[in-house]
Amino acid sequence: MFTLRQLEFVVAVAEEGGFTAAAARCHTVQSALSHQVARLEDAFGARLFERGHRQVRPTAAGEVFLRNARLTLQAADRLQEEMALALGTVRGRIRIGQITALSVVDVPALLARFRSAHPAVDVHLRVGMSEELLAELAEGRLDVALVGVGPQVPLPAQHRLLDEEGLSLLLPPGDALAAMQRVPLNALDGVPLAALVPGAGVRRMMDDALDERGVVPRLQYEVSHGELLRQLVAAGLAVAAIPDSMAARMHAVEVRPLDEPFRFRTCAVWRADPTPAARALLALLPAAATHGAGSEPAKVRRKPRNPRGRP
Repeated sequence: MFTLRQLEFVVAVAEEGGFTAAAARCHTVQSALSHQVARLEDAFGARLFERGHRQVRPTAAGEVFLRNARLTLQAADRLQEEMALALGTVRGRIRIGQITALSVVDVPALLARFRSAHPAVDVHLRVGMSEELLAELAEGRLDVALVGVGPQVPLPAQHRLLDEEGLSLLLPPGDALAAMQRVPLNALDGVPLAALVPGAGVRRMMDDALDERGVVPRLQYEVSHGELLRQLVAAGLAVAAIPDSMAARMHAVEVRPLDEPFRFRTCAVWRADPTPAARALLALLPAAATHGAGSEPAKVRRKPRNPRGRP
């Protein structure tokens, strides 16, 4: 009634948002892809997509089809991967997600070692915010995710703690708050703030902590990368909270620890039934994890806390 190739076409249309981009992804011409999708719609007697002027969206029937199409494609891929493993080779595809502010894992070094050990695996890496990466993992769109979250964010049972640390405040050179050895959150009331966009683990931790204490900084800059945070702070435009290990690498700014028992966790998270490629990557991960800017294996760090929070 249908082929795996047809299922790949439908999934590509949904994920790319259009037939032209889907055809390019599947290395075929748009007319052939559109014809195969139309054949499926005729066979099932239902439209799988609403064709808009600028974007194509799945119908209710299309969502049902997509959910099962992904499962079928995953099962077909898994069959090939497990058979290859039985013959002594790790094959298949691995989709990895990582946060932008990742300092405890040298991902390029990890991927270079993985490619050397398993050259037959097709590796795909994407960068995003922790919450969206966790959502994509739950949907089966990622195999492994390297995320940074606070204790309030529940993680699946399949995860490994790589590092735990506090948060530090980036300050413009000569800022009055730099006179403190540790900065209390209430000192940020009314202060211009730069932060990562919603969905970042640090952002959620800070938002929750500030809200609990009734502190209202002036959030003026929302960005997706730590280096831009540093530039905004260095220009004297705002302050910003980031993980300790990331702050240690910053230049042209003042760095002071926040006087709060923050526990920012960097974790590797994977699906409940990892593929052979995912298992092989996870086996290499401990050697790739770093402790801050060094090269020791990652371990839990707890920063000593001054109970007075003042010099």
